Amino acid sequence: MIVANGKEKLPDEFEGPLEKYRPIHLQPRRGFVYCRPDKDFSRCGIVNAKYIYRVDPEGVVIHDLAWIGDMQMALLKEKYPGKFNRFPDWSEELVQSCCEGYWSDASTASPVWEYLFPSVRVVEVVSHQLIAPSATKGGWPP
Repeated sequence: MIVANGKEKLPDEFEGPLEKYRPIHLQPRRGFVYCRPDKDFSRCGIVNAKYIYRVDPEGVVIHDLAWIGDMQMALLKEKYPGKFNRFPDWSEELVQSCCEGYWSDASTASPVWEYLFPSVRVVEVVSHQLIAPSATKGGWPP
């Protein structure tokens, strides 16, 4: 059984605003286990190698993580001045728009679905070694 650990899943630059704009009737993100509907983890913000499991979940909440893509681009623009001029500027309006889109249940043109569950039962260990997210592009195993 895997249960939520109460920790933030993304850096505070993302989790802070997502929590700030979270509708009061929705649960905080840190109270969930994060899952993907497929075995491609290359676009969902995971940066460290992890194990891959097939799980039997209960009580799904679904959000399109692509909504925060403009926030990611704005942070890159700030981090590397002059390199990403076409990216949006970080502003409260941008942050609010991205966060409200995330919480809205609407999908973007190119959704990155994340499935959030209070807990999941492990049905199968798919990888018995740590797998880098980039190695899962297009699905895993390759």
